[in-house]
Amino acid sequence: MAAEPVASTTRRWWWLANGLTLAALGLLVGRPLLELILVGADQLAVGRPGGLDRATAGAALANTIWTGAAVAAVAVTAGTAAAFVTERTAVAGRRVLRITILLPLLVPGFVSALSWARAYGPGGLLDDAVGVSMPGLFGAAGVVAVLAVTAMPVAYLVAVAALRTQAAPDLGRAARVSGARSRTAFLTISLPLLAPAVVGAAALAFIAAINAFGVPAVLGTPAGFRTATTRIYQDLARSAGDEAFSRAVLLALALVLLALVFVVAADRLLSRLGPAPSGGGPAGPVASLSRSGRAASLAVWVVVVVATVLPLVALVLSALTRAVGLPPSPANWTFANLGEALGMRYVGALGRSALLASVAASIVVALGAVVTSIRGRSIGRFSAAAVLLTFAVPGSTLAVAMILAYGNALRDTLVLILVAYVAKLWGVGHRVVAGSASGIAVDPYRAARVSGASPLVAVRTVIEPQMRPALAGAWLLVFVFAFHELTMSSLLYGPGTDTIAVAILDLQQIGDVGVVSALAVYLTLPPLLVATALLIVGRSSASRRAP
Repeated sequence: MAAEPVASTTRRWWWLANGLTLAALGLLVGRPLLELILVGADQLAVGRPGGLDRATAGAALANTIWTGAAVAAVAVTAGTAAAFVTERTAVAGRRVLRITILLPLLVPGFVSALSWARAYGPGGLLDDAVGVSMPGLFGAAGVVAVLAVTAMPVAYLVAVAALRTQAAPDLGRAARVSGARSRTAFLTISLPLLAPAVVGAAALAFIAAINAFGVPAVLGTPAGFRTATTRIYQDLARSAGDEAFSRAVLLALALVLLALVFVVAADRLLSRLGPAPSGGGPAGPVASLSRSGRAASLAVWVVVVVATVLPLVALVLSALTRAVGLPPSPANWTFANLGEALGMRYVGALGRSALLASVAASIVVALGAVVTSIRGRSIGRFSAAAVLLTFAVPGSTLAVAMILAYGNALRDTLVLILVAYVAKLWGVGHRVVAGSASGIAVDPYRAARVSGASPLVAVRTVIEPQMRPALAGAWLLVFVFAFHELTMSSLLYGPGTDTIAVAILDLQQIGDVGVVSALAVYLTLPPLLVATALLIVGRSSASRRAP
């Protein structure tokens, strides 16, 4: 007789979850994107985009396309090469090298741009040491280089996954045993088998590059090099009038179309390539370091040190140095910049970032759990696809859509920024929660319900303990993304609602190098400490397991 109340309660929960999901989708996804499309169509219909010419928005869009393609090419090449070194050769210090390659994932893109400026720009670490600065750092070359560094870890992870699961290591071993040189085996067997992964990594790197705002703002704008995202920012934050607004809306729509076209093209290419065959045997290192292997290993270490480690060191030294132009020696070190960065002027921005990130992470995890609870239904599958849509939409485009949908009611409030964070990151939280939930058995929950436990008690005592690690992981991931977010925040903030990322960008444009570097260090330090702790824990666990 307990089955009927259980079924009744389950139906009520299903209807409640569906209603909540549809309402959230309508508010966070449907209305903003529909407003963007309608306003864009209206601008085209009335013939208002007079400013959309080759000299302004057209040039910015062209810069976005070619830099995105260049970043994809460089990031995929470097990431794939690094994956072969760490997964197919017996390189020394493989664990440390892997962590170092992934380091840019923990650093916000605009902080990477700032660190490069401190390391290789005029008056930077290299300039102080040998009197040389990187030519073209402020401009297109610097934007491509830093965006490629930030995108390389994603390409590396994709290539590593393919090498471990799909790239058929036995085929490479057979070729080497049969007398093929390592270069021949690589070009004729390993690389063609990685083609699907390479295409997928290129699509991810391209979309990340055309979405980027912080790097072009820091390194491109001072040199007059603008992309679509920086042009949208200029039109909305620095300009006034119908023409600037029209240009921003149309550029936002163009970014969405550009991403869709590229994703569709990549998907068709992947379907033609087909899945890569898998091979038996372990996918670990298959060769000791030959002369070419040692050269490749050395090249990867050099790239990682030059692209990631030295810029971060330069950023820290800039935060410690008394003034611009002084050598970053211990005699010129001071904690004044670090102290000023913790002053009341910036504590408010830091607190707002922490508050927004915490609330956004909590809402995202809750919404992700709701969508996961109805994943077996058609509405659940539709919702899972819809929430990923806003994650794929460029942040600048989503910010414009939020202004159109809710700007009149929520302009210059933290709520508007929070809504944008939740809409952008809902898909991230959902994927983490759904991935864990797929391995949980529902029979214990049903048994608890039949035994008389209320739905809340059954979830709290049966489901929640199993989901706790995934929920915590999703919360932390969303918190880090939201805490570092710059693109949407820079377009949506108003008086008294700036975040720490916006404060850093504004201060950088003023030119206060020491305090900017100190704030950037504070923004980057927490995830770096977490990564270091994980590395130490991993080593300790490995040593305890060793016989």
